[in-house]
Amino acid sequence: MNTPATTSNVTLDDHVEDELAGFLSLEKPTSFFLFAGAGSGKTRSLVNALHYLSKTYRDALRLRGRQIAVITYTNAACDEITRRTEYDPLFVVRTIHSFVWLQIQGFDSDIRAWLKDNLPREIAELQAAEAKGRAGTQASIARQAQIESKQRRLERLADTKTFTYNPNGENRETNSLNHSEVIKIFSAFLLTKPLMQRIFVGKFPFLLIDESQDTSRALIDALFVVQQAHADHFCLGLVGDTMQRIYADGKERIEQEIPEDWGKPEKRLNHRCPQRIVQLVNQIREGADAHKQEPRDDSPDGWARLFVFPIDVPDKPALEQKVRGYMAGLTGDQDWTNASKCKTLTLEHHMAARRMGFLNLFESLYSVEEYRTGLLGGSLAPTRFFTHSILPLVMAQAQQKGDKFATAKLVRENSPLLRKDVLKSHDNPIAQLRVAQAAVDSVMALWANGHPTCAAITASIVETNLFEVPDNLKAALAALQAAQPETPDDVEADPVSEKIAALVSFLNCSFSEIEQYAAYVAHEAPFDTHQGVKGLEFERVMVILDDEEARGFRFSFDKLFGAKAPTATDIKNVQAGKETSVDSTRRLFYVTCSRAQSSLALVAYSADPSSARAHVIANGWFTADEVLSAVPEQAENLR
Repeated sequence: MNTPATTSNVTLDDHVEDELAGFLSLEKPTSFFLFAGAGSGKTRSLVNALHYLSKTYRDALRLRGRQIAVITYTNAACDEITRRTEYDPLFVVRTIHSFVWLQIQGFDSDIRAWLKDNLPREIAELQAAEAKGRAGTQASIARQAQIESKQRRLERLADTKTFTYNPNGENRETNSLNHSEVIKIFSAFLLTKPLMQRIFVGKFPFLLIDESQDTSRALIDALFVVQQAHADHFCLGLVGDTMQRIYADGKERIEQEIPEDWGKPEKRLNHRCPQRIVQLVNQIREGADAHKQEPRDDSPDGWARLFVFPIDVPDKPALEQKVRGYMAGLTGDQDWTNASKCKTLTLEHHMAARRMGFLNLFESLYSVEEYRTGLLGGSLAPTRFFTHSILPLVMAQAQQKGDKFATAKLVRENSPLLRKDVLKSHDNPIAQLRVAQAAVDSVMALWANGHPTCAAITASIVETNLFEVPDNLKAALAALQAAQPETPDDVEADPVSEKIAALVSFLNCSFSEIEQYAAYVAHEAPFDTHQGVKGLEFERVMVILDDEEARGFRFSFDKLFGAKAPTATDIKNVQAGKETSVDSTRRLFYVTCSRAQSSLALVAYSADPSSARAHVIANGWFTADEVLSAVPEQAENLR
C-alpha cells in the first residue's frame, strides 16, 4: 500500500527570489517594494538578492568602481547582513545616518553653503518670535541663547575648513553636524544638485532599503525623485511592512505611494510564529489592510491567551507572575515561571518608565514629536550628554571610592579642557590638568546631599567647561535660571517654545532617573517595547496592555478592544484619512504579538473588562475559553 505524498508550503515564497532577480537588472532595472510581514524571512531574501547581484554583475561593477548599497535601521542589522555576505567589499551596508554621511563627507564647501543659507533662516525665525515676545521671560532668554549660539556658529563657518560627524556620537565639536542635519543636507543635495544625483546613481546603481517604512520620510521622498529621473539605470528596492512602522519620522502609508510601474512582490509565509499566533496577527491587521500571512505547515499549534483585569486591580506585578504560572501549566513549559526567560513587552513606553523610575524624564521629552525617535533610541543629544558623559563619570567615581584611571580616561577623551590643541598651546599643561580635576571635583560635590537635578549638573559643567554641553540644553538652562519670576501675564503673552519647555522640565528631573533610562534604551531592563524587539523573536512573550499606566494619547488598547468609544479627534482623523489612535495601537499590537515563537500571554487592564472581552470574542480574535478574567490556580488540566 502506497502512502500518499504530502505537500508542504515551505516553498510558498520561493518565487519571490526569482521575481527580485528579474528586477535587479543592470541593463533594464525595475524598482520595487517588497512586502515582508513579520517572520517572513526578509533578511534572507535581501541577502539572496545581494548574492545574485554579486554573481551576475560583480565584474561589470568592479570594472567601473561601482558598488551596491544597503541601508538598514540598526547597527545589529548591518552586522548581520555584512556577516551573511562574508564582508564582501562590493556591498556598502550602513545605517541611514552612516550612509548619508558617507555621501556628503568631504563636500565641505557645499555643506558650508547649505548651513550659510539655513542658519540665517533659523535665526530670523527666532528673532521674529523675539520681536513679538516679552523681554525678560523664560521664552525670551531661551531664544536669545539660541540666537547667540546659531550666530556664533554662523560666524565660525568661514573658518571651518572641514565638517565632522559621528553617527554614534554626540557631535558637539564646533565643526560637527548633528543627526538631523546630515539627513536634511543629503536630501536637499539630491533634490537641488543634478550632479549629486548623477554621482550617486553612478556609484550605486542598486540601493536596497530595509525597514523602509521607518526610514526618514525626507530621504525617501528625495530618493523617489532620483529614481524617477534615473529610472533607466537606477534600481531602488524598498523592503518592509507598513503595519510595522513604529517611528514618527517614517513615511506613513509608504505602500500606497509606490509608483504603478514598480514591482510589488509579496512574501506570505510566516516562518516564526505557530499556527494560533499567525491566525491572531492576521486578525489584528485585518482592519488595516488586505495582507494575510500563512503559517508553515510544519509549525506547531502554539498558544495565545488574553487575560482581562480591572484597571484598578492591586499589585499588578504579582498578578502578572500568576499569569506566568498559569501559562507554564497550560503549555507544559516551566520556563514561563522564570520572568527572565519570558520577554515582557509593553505597548507604550510610559508604563516601563513608571515601573523603572524614570517617568518624569520620559514625560518631559516624549511630549515633543521631534524628540521621540532620538529619546527612544538613546541618540537625543540632551539625554545622551547625561548617559554618555555624566553617568560614566559618576560610575567611575563610585567604584572603589573613585576610579582615577577610568575618570582620567573619560575626561581626557571627552573634555575640551584636555584637547590636544589646548594642552599644546598651554604654557603649563600640568596646571591645565589640575583645572580639569577641579572641574570634576566641582560637579561630583553635587552628590554630597543625594542625587542632584540635571539642571544643577548642567550648570556646573557650563561653568567649568568640563564637557561640551548641547546648545539647546544651554538655552533651556538659561531659561530656567531667569532672574525674575514670571507673572501669569508674561507666560500667556510669551510662552516658552514646546522644545525649550520640554528641556526645562527635563533639567528639573533628578539625576537618579538617568541610570534607569540608560538601562532601558540599552535593552538591559526587564521591560521592552516594540522598538526594542523589532526584528527579534522569543519563545515566550507576555504583552502588558494598560492605558492608565501608559498615559499614551497616541495609543489606546481599550479603543482597539472596543471598551472605549472613539474620540471626536479620532472621528475627524478617519474622515480626513489620517491615522487614528486605534491605527497606531493596532500596529504596535501587531509588532509585539508577532514576536512569539511558541506561546503568547496578553495581560490587559481595562476600564471595562466585560466589554473588552465581548468585543474580541465577537470579532473572532479569541474564543471564549481563551479569554480569562481571573487566573486559575491550576492549569495542568487544560493542556
